[in-house]
Amino acid sequence: MLDIVEFGHINIVVDDIDDATRFYQSLFGFELVQSFPHFQNSGFAKGAGFLEAAEQVAVSINFLKIPNTTVYLEIISYINPKSTNPPQTFLPNELGGPRHIALRVRDIASAYEKIKSFPGIFLINPSSDYKPFQLDPVCPDDFTFANAELESDLGLKLKSSIISSSISFVYFTDKFGVTWELEEEPTGADDPALSV
Repeated sequence: MLDIVEFGHINIVVDDIDDATRFYQSLFGFELVQSFPHFQNSGFAKGAGFLEAAEQVAVSINFLKIPNTTVYLEIISYINPKSTNPPQTFLPNELGGPRHIALRVRDIASAYEKIKSFPGIFLINPSSDYKPFQLDPVCPDDFTFANAELESDLGLKLKSSIISSSISFVYFTDKFGVTWELEEEPTGADDPALSV
């Protein structure tokens, strides 16, 4: 087993680091905390898999902090070698790699109003009927806890099912090909599933 001590960061590769930084600051309020402009470092290049001509690899990197978390977005723009492939988008059920990054919000309705007309945002479904949806009722027997003690506590299972039943969420993809989920769950309720 790996000895993981904490979450590191989420990496997004973009073609224009300044545009991407402004975009995520404006959309989410992410805070720019560190920049590596035109960074050339053979150790970085080799770690990224560029073993040949590592000294020629050049990137610009910005680290943005996600508010109210200890999670950082690492935005990288490769100056050399430059990618010519456009960002790809995927449906939520397609295989291969992460499909979305979820952020919890206090008010899903107001968050949705902000993102649905935000430049560079594409809802996962273009239908005018697409909006945040709340989960249908979740029953305690719809899921199991991996922890046997939690699984045997019917009160905790009921509490977790009530919390799950009240979650609302919406998906959208940004102009850099990243799919995001905004999720609202009840405030003041600690989900037993997330407390182990």
